[in-house]
Amino acid sequence: MTTASIALDHRGVSPDAHPGSKSATLGADSIAHRTPADSGQDARRRTGDDRTVATAASSFRALGTYVELRVAEVADSIDPTATARVEHLAREILAEVDATCSRFRVDSDLTRANRAAGTWVEVSPILVGMVQAALWAAGETDGLVDPCLGELLVAAGYDRTFAELQSTTEPTQLPAQRDRSAWRDLHVAPGRIRVPRGSALDLGAVGKGYAADLVALSIIERYAVPAVISVGGDVRVAEVPGIPMSWPVRIAPDLAALGDDAVAADIDLTTGAIATSSITARRWVRGGTQWHHVIDPRTARPTGGRWRSVTALAPSCAAANTYATAGLVLGEQAVPWFAAQGIPARLVGADGGIVTSPAWEFGVGERDTVMGGRAC
Repeated sequence: MTTASIALDHRGVSPDAHPGSKSATLGADSIAHRTPADSGQDARRRTGDDRTVATAASSFRALGTYVELRVAEVADSIDPTATARVEHLAREILAEVDATCSRFRVDSDLTRANRAAGTWVEVSPILVGMVQAALWAAGETDGLVDPCLGELLVAAGYDRTFAELQSTTEPTQLPAQRDRSAWRDLHVAPGRIRVPRGSALDLGAVGKGYAADLVALSIIERYAVPAVISVGGDVRVAEVPGIPMSWPVRIAPDLAALGDDAVAADIDLTTGAIATSSITARRWVRGGTQWHHVIDPRTARPTGGRWRSVTALAPSCAAANTYATAGLVLGEQAVPWFAAQGIPARLVGADGGIVTSPAWEFGVGERDTVMGGRAC
């Protein structure tokens, strides 16, 4: 099966995955959910039913960020060729995501669709799936996670990869006004999308999470082996029925904070996904104003400083990313919103204080087990 068809066959990463489902970025390289490195190949662990498994670890870069992959096999040792095949599949999928969905590539399908805003454009099924996920995110959060912020981000100076971005004193040319409901005019059909006229898409709030989902589902589809994938800190489990696995994950606002026990935490993830959105990494100055990549669509400005980072759990990584981003946008209202939605979330304040939602408090903590994307 091709990568493109997988994107359509596994729409669990887009709207059809979440009808009525409530549970709980990564946008920045330094957002950290990291599986502790196994001691080389063939590190031995136990399944939930006490069978011996061997795990292998690999890491590489894709989508402008780090990728970590862990693969397991019920055996005393793992087949290195099998691990290599899984890694090759992951690299292949992430390369296709980059080629079709990057806002920074002049040849990507997303760039073509943005340039032709107001008209239907034929695009890869992968981009169709990601836009479906973005539309679900916007609807789920009543527009707080808005995919139509591309033009605003470009005006604020975020018009290239973050590695190439430089602060400048040049004034921003922000739109005098913007239609907050533009995302409702974003349309998707099989093999094509139509960006609202006068808008441009930025899919950063779901992009890396969606990519992690796609890799995990593809591993299950093609090789049926347990695995866990972290794309820039957005972590998704590839769960195989009958082989219960528990993957240790350390969460923190950014890579620099991984060693800080005051803000970092360790959990065991058995299924679903976990994602963090943070304002500590992707920051730049434009026209005397400090910007970061999480924009409040209500103000067309960076989110306020109430939260340093927000971590959320969900059945899919795209959904976890959505909830984490919404938490940053909501600010003081985030905790009651998470409580009302039943979403497990962990928020790190600007002062380093930790606040958790009731669903997180109920059963998620250091070395606790997260089941089904919910605390249990």
